Amino acid sequence: MSYTKLDLLQDLADMGLTGQETILIHSSMKSIGPVDGGADTVLDALMEFFRPGLLLLPTSPCCVGILPELFRQRPGVVRSLHPTHSMAGYGQQAVSYLAGEELRNTPCTPGGCYDRLKDVGGKILLVGVTHARNTYIHSIEEVLNVSHRL
Repeated sequence: MSYTKLDLLQDLADMGLTGQETILIHSSMKSIGPVDGGADTVLDALMEFFRPGLLLLPTSPCCVGILPELFRQRPGVVRSLHPTHSMAGYGQQAVSYLAGEELRNTPCTPGGCYDRLKDVGGKILLVGVTHARNTYIHSIEEVLNVSHRL
C-alpha cells in the first residue's frame, strides 16, 4: 500500500497541526515508505497544508535528503544565503524570516533562523528521522555557549 497526498494531509491534521504554524521539517523520504508520486507528492502535501503558515526545510544540496533538495527548487520557495546552513521557506513571511542569513558567522547563530523558531512559537516535525538529525539542537548549544560544540 502506498500513501497518497490525501493520506499525508490527513496525517498532518491528525497530529494536531493546523497549517498556520511556522514549522521546520527534518525528514527521510525512505522512512516515509512508498508514496504515490514519490517525493513530489510529499512536498505537494506539505506545501498545500502549510500554505497559510511558514514551511521551512534545511537545504544544503546532496547532504540533507531528497525532500529538501526538491523543495528548494520549487516555484515560490525562498532560499536563505547562509554560507553553510541554508534554509528554504515557503509561505507567509518566508522572505522576511530568512533575511540576513548571509551575515551569520556560525551554522546556528543566536538570532539566526534556527534560533528565531522559538521566538515565533515555531514547531519541529521529524519525518522518519530521530533527534540526531535535528539541527535545532545545535542552535540551543550555540545560544547556551556549550563548549566543544563545533
